[in-house]
Amino acid sequence: MKRIATITDKDITGSDALATAEPRIAVSAVLFDRDNNIAMQYLSNYGVYSLVGGGVDPGEDLITAVKREVLEESGCNCEIICELGYTFESLAENNLAQKRHSYIARVAGEKGELQLTEAEISWGAVLCWHPIEKALQLIEETDSSYYVHKFMRLREIAVLTEVITNHAHQIGGST
Repeated sequence: MKRIATITDKDITGSDALATAEPRIAVSAVLFDRDNNIAMQYLSNYGVYSLVGGGVDPGEDLITAVKREVLEESGCNCEIICELGYTFESLAENNLAQKRHSYIARVAGEKGELQLTEAEISWGAVLCWHPIEKALQLIEETDSSYYVHKFMRLREIAVLTEVITNHAHQIGGST
């Protein structure tokens, strides 16, 4: 799988420090609906947007994990269109490393009910659907002061830019 981006404290704080922890394995999806809008989680308590996704459970393969995360955070079953690549994040201040595998997916069937975690509920997570260009704009305009959110922002920008730049033919759009 292609590396889309590496994001370290150098990009956020200017520090050369790196996390020493074993990387957490995570997944995300750029999930398109039949109107070619993508699913985004808006964390209303923080004013930030993210793609649907999360951690891979022990013993779970990446495809099973991304389909589970999509179902939980969007209420939708999905068909995986293609692998996009992965981002690697090293958050030295939190000693957290993460390798996040990203996919393009399309809603399969009808949209259903969200199955949010208690943490997502406490963050004020709300599902919203936007055209990919609008989604990218909303993320680019996010200006959170939270350290972790700064990494999320750069990660999501890299993933959406990858879709717009190199995968428009796979989503049937004119991006």
